[in-house]
Amino acid sequence: MKRTIIIIAAAIAMFAFCNTAKAQNTPEDIMAKFFTMFNDDVNKAIDYLFSTNDWLESNKEGTTAMKEKFEASRKLLGNFNGYELAGKYYLGESYAKYVYVLKYDRQPVEFVVTMYRPDKIWKLQNMNFHSDFEKDMVKVE
Repeated sequence: MKRTIIIIAAAIAMFAFCNTAKAQNTPEDIMAKFFTMFNDDVNKAIDYLFSTNDWLESNKEGTTAMKEKFEASRKLLGNFNGYELAGKYYLGESYAKYVYVLKYDRQPVEFVVTMYRPDKIWKLQNMNFHSDFEKDMVKVE
């Protein structure tokens, strides 16, 4: 009986570890979870994104500043209506930049997230957003 309990506990631990590792397997996985959370609670979504990097998670001032920036934008721009991936750029296999268009009632906002994989796990390296991005538009024929 004791052996069965140990085996079950080990299996549960392995399952939990595999799901946690898989949840952050790619930048796309991280961003999908971020945007799912973003729809419900912007602050929790930002906390999640910062939590992927221990170096940034401890920077409470940066986290708070980003939350305040999003909150101020929400008041000015109205409701959040979704997002679109505008581009993704890689430098090698372990440094990636994702550019999103956040769709608000008043106007779109460019949201740039840079991810870094120093070893096996992708982490947030940097994030920023702004509404002055028309210079980045390209002509489509």
